[in-house]
Amino acid sequence: MLNLVNDQPSIYREINHTDEAYPATETISSIFRRVATRYANKAAISHGNNEILYADLFNKSSQVANALTNAGCRKGDFVGIYMERSPETVISILGVLRMGGIYVPIDPEHPIERNRYIVQNASCKQLIVKESHLESAAELCLTLGIDTPISIEHCFGHNETSFEDANLTPDDVAYVIYTSGSTGNPKGTLIAHRGVVNLWNTFTNQLNISSADVLTQFSTFSFDASILDTFNCLLNGATLVILTKDEQLTPDLFVSLLESKKITIIGCIPTSVFNRLSETTIPSPQSMWRTVRHIIVGGEALLSDHVRKFQDKFGKDIIIFNAYGPTECTVVTTTYKITDYWNSKSITVPIGSPIGNFKIYVVKADGLLAEVGEEGELFIETFALAKGYLNLPDKTNEVFIPNPFSSVPNAKVYKSGDIVKILPDGNLEFQYRKDGQLKLRGFRIEIGEIENALSKHPSVLDAAVVAIQDNNTVKHLSCFYSVKSQVTSAELREHLKSYVPYYMIPSFFYSLKEIPLSPTGKVDRKKLLAMDNIDLAESNIPYEEPVGELEHVIASVWSEVLGLTRVSRNESFFEIGGDSLGVMAVLSRLKQDYLNLRMNDLYEHPTVKDLAAYMATLPTDTDEEEVTPVAEYITLSELPLLPKVALSGQDGLGSDILLTGATGYLGSHLIYELLTTTKANLHLLVRPKLGHNGISRVWETLDSYLGQEFFAKYTNRIFVLEGDLVNADLGLSDEDHKLMTTKITSIIHAGADVRHFGSTDDFQATNVIGTQNLLKLVYERKTLPFHFVSTIGIPEDMASSGYWETGSQNMTDFYTYKLENVYTNSKLLAEKSVVEAIMAGLPCSIYRAGNLSCHSVTGRFQTNIHENYFYRMIKAFLLLGKAPVVDTYMDISPIDFASSFMVALMKQRTFGEIYHICNPIQAHYDAFIEALRDLGYSIDLLPPKEFEKWVITVGNNISKEAVQLAIPLLEGDGVRTSPYLYDCESSIQKAGSLSPLPNLKELVAALVEHAVERGYFPKA
Repeated sequence: MLNLVNDQPSIYREINHTDEAYPATETISSIFRRVATRYANKAAISHGNNEILYADLFNKSSQVANALTNAGCRKGDFVGIYMERSPETVISILGVLRMGGIYVPIDPEHPIERNRYIVQNASCKQLIVKESHLESAAELCLTLGIDTPISIEHCFGHNETSFEDANLTPDDVAYVIYTSGSTGNPKGTLIAHRGVVNLWNTFTNQLNISSADVLTQFSTFSFDASILDTFNCLLNGATLVILTKDEQLTPDLFVSLLESKKITIIGCIPTSVFNRLSETTIPSPQSMWRTVRHIIVGGEALLSDHVRKFQDKFGKDIIIFNAYGPTECTVVTTTYKITDYWNSKSITVPIGSPIGNFKIYVVKADGLLAEVGEEGELFIETFALAKGYLNLPDKTNEVFIPNPFSSVPNAKVYKSGDIVKILPDGNLEFQYRKDGQLKLRGFRIEIGEIENALSKHPSVLDAAVVAIQDNNTVKHLSCFYSVKSQVTSAELREHLKSYVPYYMIPSFFYSLKEIPLSPTGKVDRKKLLAMDNIDLAESNIPYEEPVGELEHVIASVWSEVLGLTRVSRNESFFEIGGDSLGVMAVLSRLKQDYLNLRMNDLYEHPTVKDLAAYMATLPTDTDEEEVTPVAEYITLSELPLLPKVALSGQDGLGSDILLTGATGYLGSHLIYELLTTTKANLHLLVRPKLGHNGISRVWETLDSYLGQEFFAKYTNRIFVLEGDLVNADLGLSDEDHKLMTTKITSIIHAGADVRHFGSTDDFQATNVIGTQNLLKLVYERKTLPFHFVSTIGIPEDMASSGYWETGSQNMTDFYTYKLENVYTNSKLLAEKSVVEAIMAGLPCSIYRAGNLSCHSVTGRFQTNIHENYFYRMIKAFLLLGKAPVVDTYMDISPIDFASSFMVALMKQRTFGEIYHICNPIQAHYDAFIEALRDLGYSIDLLPPKEFEKWVITVGNNISKEAVQLAIPLLEGDGVRTSPYLYDCESSIQKAGSLSPLPNLKELVAALVEHAVERGYFPKA
């Protein structure tokens, strides 16, 4: 039987090696007394133009302690401190602690009802206030039955400056912090002196804090981050700079303060403030930060992108601590230390490992400890745990439970409610809140991921997303944002499509002057929820009620898929949050009654009104003959034959190559081949995207596929031209256009819209017009080689449509046909334009790429793995455990093979060629299924018609995601019975020596292993 104490995974012995000596007999007040004596004439607090010496701080806190004692307060009494952030607040805190009391911070900016509840729940014996707050404090005094609160100003004029501190123990409670409670009322967390002393000891060691340091105090005192700021400073004899409100809110003033006060440690600032600093523009920033050694950030998830922006602006020498910790564990539980430039690809910075004398356990739903890479709830063990919640014994017992992983009697752990994952290096990565996990239409929603994506838009200053719920069910997501420059909701929707799944795109967008923040610096989501009103959200289409039963059915399905309360009959599906994944979600529902409905029908008829009219014309008879096995396979050769164009002088590439599609999967690997097998410079035509200029897009792509070292090695041969293929002049500057007409020695056109479904106009613009715009340069230069990357889908679609036999023998006929698939047809039209150039004697060749898959050695695949039809098909098979019976051969071309194959052919001096870039050894579908089975997956084969009916009727009960993935299969996209093989023998011979290819089972194993590691494929 498993012993939870002794049989722990080894990673926990490494993580929890945290035992650390600390002054176990000390209290906050005993340490402060000693420090104040030692540094009596040194500045303790700085605020605005005023300073308070340690001697004065000690004397004034003595006056407060005397005033409280004279008012009848005794050791163990709760004393409310009703003040804004100020030196007087610190003085009051120290006075309460020294007389043995428990201080209760109360923020005057908080709602009066909340504050009334706090003083009543804590049974505060007294209230310390500033005279400016006497009027607003009157209601709190009435609640407590106090005639008159203690005025801090009165304390200073009427009490002795000497005081004998109360006899305290480390186990005595020092303060109670009230945090939001699930019942609606805040709950008071009781923290003892020993927890604060341990916190001080750990951070003093980690940050090497001394009396020479100057620290900022940022957080309101009703927020426990103030403990970290205040006592890390004052228990070390350092100087605490309490920021004014303007210095808090204005980045320019904050940075100026860093320079004027010679700040050495910034701690602890809310994540939202760090984000604003990373986004702001400040003159000569690094010089103004020259004294800063450390910055502590906490409160919310810290995004990698903001860390990099911060370091780019202010330098990488400032050590950043990402601090995590529940209030119940004395402020900080774990830290992650960033000491160098942050180049991690993770969205967020890890929350790190436990601080001194803390131990953590990641507990799975079955009660066992999670291994590396597994998720679980974070349990925390330490003597610094809170003593519980004030007056809430049941809630206390619910989360402070006996420690199942310890043999120490009466040991407890705190159940944090945070789901985390252990990374291979032993650090923790925050995932989501257990009690705050959102599900929308069956999908898990990560609010932070959406907000992170929004923050990448250059026009967005701040953004927050809230879930609108009804009866504990999420109805839709709403986005609230403030801007640096004008941006529309449509542009934000389009931006989000590049970062998050369709179901995570908010239904409504609200532009605000500023995002409301709580006094602790966090987004005030309650205020945002109160603002949510569909009628106030941005909308371009007036609402029009659906007409007739079918329109109502369609509108209902759209509402369900997109999370909307209603859909107008004239609204485009793609303008209200829909995308290709949404199309499949819609089809998985509508196909139950309309089996003949196809994916592209939604693109051609994107409104409820138009789609209903079209569906009314569909035949209801769905009976089709079962596909019979292939009797004889037919080889599709590299046709049609074109007139050859010879090029004298240079090879087919030359010294300066223009490459399109550089930020794509194929494009990045072409870059690798061109840089490693030629001496040419590469000029990359890249379209800027929202939030990313051309250079950053190239950098991110090469970093993802090839690594930073590769980019750094060849950076002197890579040049980025910002432009757009669909513009007649390619959107180039005059200087870049001159480069195109004089220096460029060849063009490789690998850029394309490669979706298999979509609007005809979109494909026409990118794939056809874009190609024609580039060919203008070829016509102008006459001898400029043009290498066009097309698709091997053309010959197969031509053959399956009955056009191949006649068309392939007659070049004129070949390019007169129209293919059903909009993507393949657009590439056919683009090929036609290239062939016309060849007929005019221009040096052009066509490279028809096959099914580009993973790297043959590493198994690594494109970053947007979820958009690839081949991988989506495989995932559908693995999730459903079913696949159709199909008789066909499949091309699976590793990306490294395909790119080297292409570049070898591009070096040829003869043009007017059509090359098939595919695996010369194509695999039978049955062998492919068997290779998946060999990896441990159970896949049953069903006849095609039976498979289609099974998916629509049964599949939804197994996996809605799998059904949506399988929809294209039902339409013949991905795999279907086909008698066609691709011929590439001539091309292989011309390419010369190429690296050997792995066998099918090795290739499939590498492919699957990578996709499982990425979390895309399920484990066998």
